[in-house]
Amino acid sequence: MEEFYWVRNPGGPFATLIRIATTYLHPEADDLESLQRLAQRENDTEMRVFKAELRAALQDPARLPGDELSKHVRYEDGSPEAFLRRLWEQLYLRKPARLPAPGSGVPAAG
Repeated sequence: MEEFYWVRNPGGPFATLIRIATTYLHPEADDLESLQRLAQRENDTEMRVFKAELRAALQDPARLPGDELSKHVRYEDGSPEAFLRRLWEQLYLRKPARLPAPGSGVPAAG
């Protein structure tokens, strides 16, 4: 069995995003509610990294490593970007996303 991306590349780009998404959103786990509660932890270092990586992936989905996200988190949104936008809305609905337009090169605030 192939090792997970975050095991092979613990400091790799989006390793925290992919690991947490896989943990909570893999078809066998399907635990969005727990991830929503976890995402509200403002003082949690791991969740700050997750949020920053999610924001960066939304700004430039082409930077995601291969199909590492899609092979562990099944989604029917049509694209990784659509999935990530939906995930942002589901996790941070109480806060405006304040995301830049795709390809704008403007860093997101939040």
